[in-house]
Amino acid sequence: MEIGTIWIVVAVVVILLQVWAIWHIIGSDRRAERKMLWVVFVVWAPFPGLLFWAWRGPRAVKGKAVLEEK
Repeated sequence: MEIGTIWIVVAVVVILLQVWAIWHIIGSDRRAERKMLWVVFVVWAPFPGLLFWAWRGPRAVKGKAVLEEK
């Protein structure tokens, strides 16, 4: 594989991950302002945005909500 092909594959994977993350962000039950901040962060800083969203985004909110119910 050529270097250019590898970069295209990486770009496609990142774009697919961004679309998946944005889909989950928009479908969440958070306030619209927070959703928009997450979307902007994921789009403008793809690698750190995706990593930070995966770390603090959906799982942290669900786990916190479960702990608060008990």
